Amino acid sequence: MIPNRLHRDVTGGFPWEVHVTPEDSYDYVGYTVLFCVTFQIIARQVALVALGPSSPKRGVAPRVAVKLVSVLFDTIAVLGGIKHLLFPDASVVEDPIYGFSPHSQFHFSVAAGYFAWAAVVSAIYRGSKVSIFHHIICCMVYLGTLSPFMHGVGNIYLLFQASTLIIDCYSCGKLLTNRKTPTNMSLKYIHPFVFVLVRIVIGLPLSVKFLYDMSVLLSSGAAKNPPLVYFFVVVNLAINALNTYWAIGMALGIHRGMKPACSVTSESDEGSEKKVNFFDISFNISFGDRGHKRLRTAKKSNPAYDNTSPAFSLPVAIVALCSFLAKSITNKEDMLSLKDDAGAIVEVLKVPALVGAAAYSLFKIFSYFGSEIFDEAKYDQKGDGHLYTRIRGQWYDLAKFQHPGGPVALNLAKGRDGTALFESHHYLMSHKALYGVLNKYKVDAEVAKTIKTIDPRDDGAHYVWDKYEEDPFTVDIKKMIVDHFKPIAKARGITLREATKATPQRWLMILSLMAAFFATIPYFVAGRWWTLIATPQLAWVIIANYWHDGLHFSMSCDWRVNAILPYLFPWLSSPWMWYHQHVIGHHAYTNVDHKDPDLAHAPQLMREHKSVKWRPAHKRQHGFSFYFVWSVAAGLGLQVLSDVRANLKGTYNNVVPYAKLSPARLYAHTLGRLFYACSLFVWPWFVFPAWKALIWCIIPISTFSWSFMLNSQINHLTEHCAHASSPHFLRHQVLTAQDFGVGRSWCQFFSGGLNQQIEHHMFPCVNHCHLPDLAPKVKALCEKHGVKYNEVRGYREALKTHLKHTEAMGVRPFSVGHEH
Repeated sequence: MIPNRLHRDVTGGFPWEVHVTPEDSYDYVGYTVLFCVTFQIIARQVALVALGPSSPKRGVAPRVAVKLVSVLFDTIAVLGGIKHLLFPDASVVEDPIYGFSPHSQFHFSVAAGYFAWAAVVSAIYRGSKVSIFHHIICCMVYLGTLSPFMHGVGNIYLLFQASTLIIDCYSCGKLLTNRKTPTNMSLKYIHPFVFVLVRIVIGLPLSVKFLYDMSVLLSSGAAKNPPLVYFFVVVNLAINALNTYWAIGMALGIHRGMKPACSVTSESDEGSEKKVNFFDISFNISFGDRGHKRLRTAKKSNPAYDNTSPAFSLPVAIVALCSFLAKSITNKEDMLSLKDDAGAIVEVLKVPALVGAAAYSLFKIFSYFGSEIFDEAKYDQKGDGHLYTRIRGQWYDLAKFQHPGGPVALNLAKGRDGTALFESHHYLMSHKALYGVLNKYKVDAEVAKTIKTIDPRDDGAHYVWDKYEEDPFTVDIKKMIVDHFKPIAKARGITLREATKATPQRWLMILSLMAAFFATIPYFVAGRWWTLIATPQLAWVIIANYWHDGLHFSMSCDWRVNAILPYLFPWLSSPWMWYHQHVIGHHAYTNVDHKDPDLAHAPQLMREHKSVKWRPAHKRQHGFSFYFVWSVAAGLGLQVLSDVRANLKGTYNNVVPYAKLSPARLYAHTLGRLFYACSLFVWPWFVFPAWKALIWCIIPISTFSWSFMLNSQINHLTEHCAHASSPHFLRHQVLTAQDFGVGRSWCQFFSGGLNQQIEHHMFPCVNHCHLPDLAPKVKALCEKHGVKYNEVRGYREALKTHLKHTEAMGVRPFSVGHEH
């Protein structure tokens, strides 16, 4: 049940007021911070939708969101201050210093939370030190009133927000419309008069009385907390000194032609260098002056750095909403009680708000500081100023290249022959345009002679790239993919590249899956038997439908979304290891011996390719070995053995070169592996009896592993695909893959689109939601150019072909009928 202490004060007050006791106060400070973050995210998304995808003002959406949060708080604060000024609580009138007012306690809790949020936002948006300091001091002041203390004079500071409200309304209008509109100009000229009214005419006399009361309190020795009293006195003196300073500045500005000088930045001096006054109220209170050089965001035309992308904050909304849905499902009684107690919504939303805020904070922290730990998130890993990669025999230094796909994609090719990676991810641009950009970073011939790949065996062999772009099959495939997405991009008002990423419908499906998964977690932890199957299978479906796409850079045009989201569900593999195994190795060299790591995950037990030396144990690989390997492939193989071997030996499965991690990155990677181990294998022993803990440690990850193996092995390891090959990259991708269940909703859903493996290998950066429409076009072009297109009807037939191949590969080579 929801605690009875959370009830609305119906004896008087505004509709949004909640009765807050001193014991609840700090909870409400936290709730306010969470509300500000949530409102900021929603306001930002609404602003993006309202502005439209092609609006030149689209970049101001984050600032508009911040200002709208400020406007909302200013409104609440001003109304609260006016109410107390006109109708003060009797307890505060009787004891203006230590008297308790539920009205003031609520508003001061909200104010403390708001200024805490404002300080963080000012730091994120590169606000001035003065601005950050101002917000911190204000937060401390309101925290000091929660003891309770000064519930009377504290409302004066709330009333001061009236002038800030004018500033923020003007700022919103200036950002969204023409700054010269009558409304904006009226706000600009009204502000000085409002400022003088609330901060000088009303505030100054009350502040003088406050200082007198404090002197009496200190001299009498009745102060309960003398340091707090001294702090309030110092802040009061400073605020009033600044208010007087600003008021004089405004008076001088008005006298010189009705141009308010302090509160709102003047635009009349455009083209001239403007001196910044660090005591300017707009610079101080309103998150800093964006015109100042330290606050200007560097011009970045690169869409990879576009913080206004809805995909940037959408993951946070997903996490928060999923948590709320899970909470509502598992706490039906709490949810039903909302209709009788509106104040109780705070308690119900507490967990999802915390989860959402934590996710948002981690996302922001990673965006700004992740590159300090995650080597792949920065362009220059070792400080040598170079990022060398070899493409078609020529070395390039891409350290200074602001890649649209972000630094992760570039770092995957660092120190390697990146030809296959490069060609497979750039099908939307012509060959001439691509190499026109690339040639800007070509390495001098003399320097190139001194550069070597991480592994000398990484020679880029197998494919023939000479005149690859002129091959009719290549030309037709590239034309088809561009022609397919052009009308989609035009209809949605987005770029061609954006059209290839996850659609809103795809995001909605992922949201629904996450909600279902999180809803099962309380039951899973409680030991409900049905969750042994439901929870891991939901985890698989989520991973298949978004985790895999994210690591192929196909969820969003914002590289951070693609890089960070996979860490929410790290139960298949470490994302960093998956890049090496799947993107660098498997996708670039599918079924190529000594280059594709998927051919040799467990060579002691399984032999799926002729490049693996036959062992006597392989005779039984279609029996016990098959079931054992499929049961431990994810939990023990990918997560532990392959991971440890790569970090110790410097190669993934002895075929993919693996660069040594920096100490910080290695620590982060190790912590991630420990989290994985604890989340699956440790906690059950502290919750369940030993026999049940053992079941919880084995069954979920085993069933999860079976789903992974079922949807990955049947696509390439068949008699038609395993040993197919072509020196032409695109032809090779078609020949070595097999589609199954095309057009069948269940196959598409449960495999996460992996049932269309041919199209996925040809266009790894295209989100799987687009592949059903591409499949018929790819198939038609394959028929036109005589490229074999492998396809079976569904799971049953696909598994049958895989098992037949597995049994055949278990027979000793060169025996009768098995000369392989």
